[in-house]
Amino acid sequence: MNQLDVYYRALLDYRRQTLADHNCSVLCNAIATADTERDTIVVTRSSCTIETDWLEAIEKGLVYVEKAIKEERQFIRSNGDVIPIEKVKHVSRDSVEHLAKHSNLITSYEEGEEIIPEKLYTVERLNDYTVYENRFLYMLLRYLHDFVAMRYTEILDQTNTYEASVAFNKRVTSYKQNIDYTVSMHDVRRDDAYLTENNPSRDIIDRISSILKTVIAFLNTPLMQEVAKVPMLKAPITKTNVLKMNNNFKGAMALYEFIIAYDKKGYTIEKQVVELAPFGDDLAGELAEAAGLISFLAYEYGLGINAELKNSYLREEERRKVEEIEKRAERIETLKRRLKNSEIPIEEYTTTLEDQLRDLQGESERAEKLTEELELERHTNAQLEKRVDQLSSEIEGLKNEIEDLKHKHFEEIQRLKTEHEDAMNELILKHEAAMAACVEKYEAKISDINAQHASEMKAQKDAAEKAAKEHEQAMIDLRRSSAEKLDQIKNECDRAVRESTDALNEKSQALTTALGEYEKLLEEKRLVEARVKALGGIVGDYTSRERFNELENEYKAFTREYKKQWEATKKSIKKQHLNINNLKAQKEKVKDEETENTNKDSNSD
Repeated sequence: MNQLDVYYRALLDYRRQTLADHNCSVLCNAIATADTERDTIVVTRSSCTIETDWLEAIEKGLVYVEKAIKEERQFIRSNGDVIPIEKVKHVSRDSVEHLAKHSNLITSYEEGEEIIPEKLYTVERLNDYTVYENRFLYMLLRYLHDFVAMRYTEILDQTNTYEASVAFNKRVTSYKQNIDYTVSMHDVRRDDAYLTENNPSRDIIDRISSILKTVIAFLNTPLMQEVAKVPMLKAPITKTNVLKMNNNFKGAMALYEFIIAYDKKGYTIEKQVVELAPFGDDLAGELAEAAGLISFLAYEYGLGINAELKNSYLREEERRKVEEIEKRAERIETLKRRLKNSEIPIEEYTTTLEDQLRDLQGESERAEKLTEELELERHTNAQLEKRVDQLSSEIEGLKNEIEDLKHKHFEEIQRLKTEHEDAMNELILKHEAAMAACVEKYEAKISDINAQHASEMKAQKDAAEKAAKEHEQAMIDLRRSSAEKLDQIKNECDRAVRESTDALNEKSQALTTALGEYEKLLEEKRLVEARVKALGGIVGDYTSRERFNELENEYKAFTREYKKQWEATKKSIKKQHLNINNLKAQKEKVKDEETENTNKDSNSD
């Protein structure tokens, strides 16, 4: 019994029960006749018309292909190599001819003794089945497989597919019950067993299946398996003498040319649509039974009366059994009276009595079985109750464990948060201390550099003033001394200017070095800040207006101090250069006075 028979038998039994009840029959009739104008079933199936020209050509060509495969065409492939004499297994004529041409392989030879070569040429002959014709057969079979399989799959998919759409909307209203029943169903069944069995084109489809199986069998032959190991041929095919002259290969070539030239599908698919609207009486009634059944199921499970309905069903079955046994007992009594009066044969009475005994025996066995099942169910219920109590206690224990875990988890989170905050605060404090130390170190370094620079500039200024006084005194002495004294003072003055210039250059270089160290320290500070930020630390919160103004004021104060020091430095440098220029001017003035005195002395002479 297949699935369709099961559903049909169940539907008949179901309708037999519902039609016997007045209320069920009335409800079914009301649903079936309500809103019939919106009832529709659309069924779509396909029929296929298959052309036989390509089937006949392939069936004819496969005969030649089979014979060509059985020929097992091959050629002998010789592999020759020169190997040491101790590895040679057998000597052939080719070995002797090769040795005669290559006497250098002979190790020793004396007249009257055997020739002993060092190496010898050996030939190994192998059967090679990968000839061009066999490769052509393999390519043809691959083409045939794809050609047939593509069409076979498409034809089966179209002709064995069932598709249906069902849609209807029912509204039934009475003084006791209101039902709104809407159905919208789309059913698609592929490879359907009924359609496959009753396909109008089944005979031709079986022919296609047979062709496909034959091609697969040919591809699995040892010859084709051996040829499959080498690359497959590609078009165009070279017509060798065998393909042109051998009858079997000639038929295979004709099949190949037919396949590559065939540009049609070879079949035609037609869609057949059947629409059922409105429904007939039988269809409407059977669909209405489905609506009544769904309504009953919703009522049963919605109110949770499954067990109650089951018990009622069992009681009704018992009542019917008892009623049947009582009727049969009455019939037996009637037959017994008629038997006494010789109105019936004894065989009829005996048969009826045996049926009654058989039913009573069956009821007895059924009662015993029900008793055993009841005891087993009671025992099972007791075990289930114990298991429920055990699981309840386990659940309570698990709940307590979950609460404890939640509490411990919360405490652990709070502890980790506290440790994280403490660690962050400690990092912030360390960073602020490091920043303060760096700033203090930078400020001290800058102060030392400024103080050293100021002292050096003062020393240079004092030295320049002293040198100027000495130069002035020297100039006075020069006026009173001779020309030799003037040259000596001039040399000393030049030396003092050079020393002052060198000292000024050294101080400038020292200042440049100090500024470079400052820039280096500042870069190190920025690097420290970057590392701290990369580790997740925060230098400080400058997002507020007050903190940012404080930072900006510090920046402006530093800028003002820097400009102030730079202005002082420029003035000092300019003053130093001015003193040097004054010394040079005084030296020029002395030269001019000496020249003038010399001219006066010459005129007086």
